[in-house]
Amino acid sequence: MTKLLVVEDNVSLATTLVRFLNSQDNLEVVALTLSAESALAKLKDYAVDLILIDIALPGMSGIDLITMVRKYYPQLPCIVLSAHDEGSYVRRALNAGAKGYVSKSEPLAILIAIEQVLAGESYLSADLRQKIYH
Repeated sequence: MTKLLVVEDNVSLATTLVRFLNSQDNLEVVALTLSAESALAKLKDYAVDLILIDIALPGMSGIDLITMVRKYYPQLPCIVLSAHDEGSYVRRALNAGAKGYVSKSEPLAILIAIEQVLAGESYLSADLRQKIYH
């Protein structure tokens, strides 16, 4: 069972996302936080295999959170799930250490991203790859 931490400040979206992820046979959301600061605190209390992070968070940004996770938990992969699908956001997240980036406009891609990242690969949709490489 893959244990996930979800960091999403939109409560409605977070609730839907957690319900969807928990409906998968191999995934379990062990914690949901609304901010990067609370996510860092949760990492001390929960053993997780992967973190799903929104970029636009109150206080510390999702990109700053990725940087902190990479510093203190270097083996813990992060996947961004964001409405910001501009190339600059994607590049900044990947440069910070994100292993995947999923646009909220493609929510089902999160399952593919989780599978690929846990297999040691990275994930970017074709649309996002085009935005950052062209």
